[in-house]
Amino acid sequence: MMMPDIAISALRTFAMFSGAQESTLRELAPSCIFQSFSAGIEINRVGQVPRYIYCLSSGSTEAWARLNDAETILATTTAPMVFEVAATMRNQPAALSIVTREACEAIAIETGAFLKAVRDDQAVCNAALIHVSGTYLAMTHRLLDQKLRTAEQRLSQWILAKMDPSGRSATVEIVFSKRALAYELGMSPANLSRLFNVLREHGIAVDGKTMTITNLKKLEALAQG
Repeated sequence: MMMPDIAISALRTFAMFSGAQESTLRELAPSCIFQSFSAGIEINRVGQVPRYIYCLSSGSTEAWARLNDAETILATTTAPMVFEVAATMRNQPAALSIVTREACEAIAIETGAFLKAVRDDQAVCNAALIHVSGTYLAMTHRLLDQKLRTAEQRLSQWILAKMDPSGRSATVEIVFSKRALAYELGMSPANLSRLFNVLREHGIAVDGKTMTITNLKKLEALAQG
């Protein structure tokens, strides 16, 4: 359990609670638990109605889905982020495994206390609605991306998105596993390896997990299709 003033200050940093009444946060504070996780830890339990919502204050996570021998990453999130909101509000089992990509810190809030805050505080209710609708739109855009763009386009667009916006560096590092990147982009690891060879002809030099952009115009042309 966190000290009330520390919990309230921490909750205020999340959009979900930034507009909440002081009394709401005071009621939530006793239900807040500070947790730290190392990389590769599954935070929740798929198939069970969540006991907590998690406010990720540092680090990043992957949302995994598995069916028989198949698996994929449906989304990745970076702090600050709140998850398990939709399953909690609908009282439904969690559909995705939330796995830490790196060391993470989070505040776990008991779902009963969170639902009471949603019912009693209009600002929290509105924030929860915005959060869930935003997640829905993000997943819709992701699905459209995988359905309407080729694998080559998805990978090249990922590289462009990871470039230094200042243009000072033409190097992009894969800071996690290539397997995770493949699943995040909606392809198999074998297909990703093949695509790295394809990209060599489109302005990318690949050395392990380091990609150097040698011809930006070629890469942009591939991304556009």
